[in-house]
Amino acid sequence: MNINPEEFEQYLKYPGNPELKTLFEEVEDCLQQYDAKSEKVKQLSQQVQDMAFSVDLECAEWKYEIYTDD
Repeated sequence: MNINPEEFEQYLKYPGNPELKTLFEEVEDCLQQYDAKSEKVKQLSQQVQDMAFSVDLECAEWKYEIYTDD
């Protein structure tokens, strides 16, 4: 069965059944919330990686200072 994407989009916007329309709107809201939370997770993940790199760098500098002091 081939589905025309344009017709499908039109059906999602105007399914003809008010209950389906409400359900589709709720699904769209959930998808938008998921996308926003997913983006926030990506940002936090990047921050954690940056912090871990910074800690690694500080440890390397500290170790280097110990070895150069001897």
